Amino acid sequence: MKRLLIAAALLLPFSAIAAEGDPHSFGTYWTVTGVDTKPGHFVDYLEDLKQYYRKSLDMQVKDGKVKSYTMFANVHNRDGEPDLYLLVEWTSGAEMLDTPTDYFDGLSAKLFGSLDNADTANIDRGQLRTIMSTSLLREMSFTK
Repeated sequence: MKRLLIAAALLLPFSAIAAEGDPHSFGTYWTVTGVDTKPGHFVDYLEDLKQYYRKSLDMQVKDGKVKSYTMFANVHNRDGEPDLYLLVEWTSGAEMLDTPTDYFDGLSAKLFGSLDNADTANIDRGQLRTIMSTSLLREMSFTK
């Protein structure tokens, strides 16, 4: 442990110097979920999102875990590409990665009445869409 602390102390000045010359700075963390809706169910899935997903994210915004959220339609999706992207901006990486599952279970219970009902709704949602991918990204911008 002592060696690790010494190594970290020696590297600290070098990382500070490297960061000073970087042409970018980091911003917030985002999860991006690519969704392929089943044929004829795009509007059905949006209705489902409006009823549950939106309310869940509004609760997370109120609790200070999520900063914002939005969605994008893939206007000219090719075969094998999602037709919808769901984006969530987290207040920090820790809020996304370290929030206990009990918190999310509590949200599900509030929205659906019980965790069993939430599980059933999730299974039913599978008839409307396929989740193709979920990525954790970090926003970057150029420095002046």
